[in-house]
Amino acid sequence: MSPKRALRVALVGRPNTGKSSLFNRLTGLNQKVGNYPGVTMEKHLGLAKIGSNTLAEVIDLPGVYSLHPSSDDERVVLDALTTASEAERSDVVVGLADGTNLKTCLFVFTQVLDLGFPAVLAVTMVDEMERRGAQLDLPALEAALGVRVVPVNSRTGMGFDALREAIASAKPSKQAPFFQPAGAHLPWLQKKQECIGAGLTYRAWLDGLSDPDFAAEVRESGRGPERARADEAIQRYRWVNQWLKKVYHYDPVRDRRAAARFDRFVVHPLWGSVLLFSVLFVLFQALFYGSSVPMDAIDGGIAQLSAWLNAALPAGFFNHFLTSGLLPGIAGVLIFLPQIALLFLFIALLEESGYMARVVFIMDRFMRPFGLSGKSVVPLVSGTACAIPAVMSSRNMESARERWLAIAVTPLMTCSARLPVYALIIGLVVPNTPWIGISLQGLTLFGLYALGFVAALTGSALLNRWVPQQKSAPFLMEMPPYRMPIGRNVFTAVWTRSKSFVVEAGKIIVSISVVLWFLANSGPKGLPNFSAEYEPMPIEESYLGSIGRGIQPVLAPLGYDWKISVAIASSFVAREVFVGTMATLYSVDGDDIAPVRERMAEEINPSTGEPYFNLAVGVSLLLFYAFALQCMSTLAVVVRETRSWRFALIQFAAYAGVAYLAAWSAFRFISYLSI
Repeated sequence: MSPKRALRVALVGRPNTGKSSLFNRLTGLNQKVGNYPGVTMEKHLGLAKIGSNTLAEVIDLPGVYSLHPSSDDERVVLDALTTASEAERSDVVVGLADGTNLKTCLFVFTQVLDLGFPAVLAVTMVDEMERRGAQLDLPALEAALGVRVVPVNSRTGMGFDALREAIASAKPSKQAPFFQPAGAHLPWLQKKQECIGAGLTYRAWLDGLSDPDFAAEVRESGRGPERARADEAIQRYRWVNQWLKKVYHYDPVRDRRAAARFDRFVVHPLWGSVLLFSVLFVLFQALFYGSSVPMDAIDGGIAQLSAWLNAALPAGFFNHFLTSGLLPGIAGVLIFLPQIALLFLFIALLEESGYMARVVFIMDRFMRPFGLSGKSVVPLVSGTACAIPAVMSSRNMESARERWLAIAVTPLMTCSARLPVYALIIGLVVPNTPWIGISLQGLTLFGLYALGFVAALTGSALLNRWVPQQKSAPFLMEMPPYRMPIGRNVFTAVWTRSKSFVVEAGKIIVSISVVLWFLANSGPKGLPNFSAEYEPMPIEESYLGSIGRGIQPVLAPLGYDWKISVAIASSFVAREVFVGTMATLYSVDGDDIAPVRERMAEEINPSTGEPYFNLAVGVSLLLFYAFALQCMSTLAVVVRETRSWRFALIQFAAYAGVAYLAAWSAFRFISYLSI
């Protein structure tokens, strides 16, 4: 028997070449999500059985147009292919080439071959090739490239056995380098090769042109880095064009007519925008209403489990810990799963069908002044349902800087968790009388939604000015053909991303929930009684109550008493906890908003003798919750997506500062007008 071995296989190709489909087909559900060293960009890893004695770790590298880094994606791919670490270096590279767009795909693949990797070329979209009447001479292309060329179909699995065999036996190209620097480039290239040690010429070429400290050496040749890259492109495309004339026969004009006619409507400035906002409206409605039944089912299931445990276990500390500490934390994770799964289902369908590229094209011009791209519209709109799946949907954005901006401002969008707070306060301080036929309460709620959207765009524009900008790369995007989504890809995307949330963010959410439970059930007078006679401590006597009383002097300028301060402190679990906490403090049974509102309306300000919850206090609270990041689940997801507690804590503090200033200004201004 031959000895068992392990391979590290990297998938490299341009965007929209079917790379993710091939990755999903090879690895199935044996995938995990991580981050590339030093950056927040995600990498997808998976295990695949290549042969009876070979197991491969497959890395799905970002789609790139060249190995010369002009974007974060291309920098990640270059670093992955040129790393000196043996543990990180790939053993085999599988190049992806769209069979309907071989010319540009072969440009990237020949760059990979010049790095000396054992390689295989997988030709995808073969069903599209056949439908369009394209013909490819595989033996001739293999002879030109010097490596195996395997046509595959990720939808049916055709060619994957041959691909696994080719990966297991892959060798470096037998042909000479496809790009050979000459003339004025040789002096600086030789110097760079001496600096990095013995190695391939093309490795030194890439290193020299991507090293800003070496740019002066390159310019001394009279042909700077830009001209050097152009020289390479000219030479590579000359080779590629010669091969394709012999091995590939395809007339693209006939095929593009139908898609072009459809695109006239889809990307039209007016009708394309109408279609886009119709799609987003359906997406939002599905997130908000389509997830309500499974979310209620999860909530009810957790409640029934809690009631069963409460009845089955003896009364005491352990019983209360399970039913009031641990289970609510688990519920805080699972309750968001339907929304997350639905969101990623829609995103996967939009990407697989080819429509997502059109979304980027339509929205890009509008979002650019705010430092965002067209893809930012998905997290911003879905943020009106819940910030958690919205922040996670920013994974769809290639630019790390734009993704950072989207994560920074998406929680400003008015999410569904704010609605119970808004409903309570609006019903308390805004009269339910029509104004020229319009409900003032409904108009106030609409204004809060509009405020969130304006605040998100304004915040992004300010951050875009303050945060140092990198040299902007040219906006390159290919319009992929319209395709029927592949069920395997859609299911895998939903499964892996949902699992990532439960495993990664879930640990943080449950931990914080348990800590908050402890703070709410122990206080300065002593720790919880661990005996069977355990009784929950009144919240006003707990550490959480003490925190509320401690921060009350800080919140007093906003018009808040100690009860509101306690509710604000406890609502960090989730914004809607504010209503339940106020119900507890005002001794109201249940979480029904109406009885809470009635008791709060009866509260009298001892200093003035008038109702405590007046318009000034109400507007102050509305603005505070419009801006404050009062949601531990969102904070946990931000930590998960950015891999940075520092980022999340700065965001939390900044939102708290803006919320405080807005609430203070509103309270003072309305109080002044009421004098």
